[in-house]
Amino acid sequence: MEKTIVRLSGIYVACVGIVVSIIMTLGLLSRGNLTKNQPFLGAVIVYSLLLVLWPVATGLGIIFKKNWARYSIFVMSVFAIFIGISSAVSLIFIPQSVYDAQAKPANYIPEFFISVANFIFFICIPMYFMIFFNKGVVKKIFGVVKPQVTNKKRPLGITLISILSFFTALSSAIFIFMPVDPKAPLIGGLFITGTGEKIYFLVVSVINLYISIGFLRMKKSAWTAYIVFYIVSITIGIVNSFTASKMTFFEIVPSIQSSYDAMPNILYKFSGVIGLILPTFVLMYVVSKKRLFDAHK
Repeated sequence: MEKTIVRLSGIYVACVGIVVSIIMTLGLLSRGNLTKNQPFLGAVIVYSLLLVLWPVATGLGIIFKKNWARYSIFVMSVFAIFIGISSAVSLIFIPQSVYDAQAKPANYIPEFFISVANFIFFICIPMYFMIFFNKGVVKKIFGVVKPQVTNKKRPLGITLISILSFFTALSSAIFIFMPVDPKAPLIGGLFITGTGEKIYFLVVSVINLYISIGFLRMKKSAWTAYIVFYIVSITIGIVNSFTASKMTFFEIVPSIQSSYDAMPNILYKFSGVIGLILPTFVLMYVVSKKRLFDAHK
């Protein structure tokens, strides 16, 4: 039974990518000549490739029982639930006048059906995937074996994260000693400058350096520091995805304003969400290696 559900889940996720590709293609064709707006076209192409290739690749990986696809569907489910909750909140606060002002009743989709579809496809199904693909029986289908507590070998992924954390610490340290003019984004559209900005980069540098050294030594305290730091970072990223606008990006890098001024605000908000995918994926990987860190107490 579980194997059948796994195959159906893979087909469903792959079909989501195909449906998204069709919708986006029709949307692009309806906008006419996009060559006049190169920045907008470039952003759409990048997001289209991600939203199409990610679910298609994940769906095929699920069908062929690849464990990386199991992690991928966890991350995809988290973001689907995030989108579903965001959509539900948006529907609550959309004025009724927006619905009443529909010019063509034939194109009108009742709010009730939108809400039901949103609840099923963006909340219920992703939550089911998160529970189902974490079951022991399903893990065995994907060839997952519980790591032995006595296994003290450091995985390649942990080593790569340690190296990445070191370079993050190094780059943050460089900003401490540079006369930084652009503002550094914090949370909710707030920026920090001057001494506060240097303290911010110092804290980020010290935490990442501690994580880097601790991961090389497989220290449980470094694992805890990583989990706490990146949960806070992802939470801030989610808040910023609601509050960010193109003016936020223009304040960070003023030179891009002339090229991207015509781009819709929604693409800037979507950029914030896209930027959270990889950190969430890596966070889940680190969580899965908890037993190895426990063995090095």
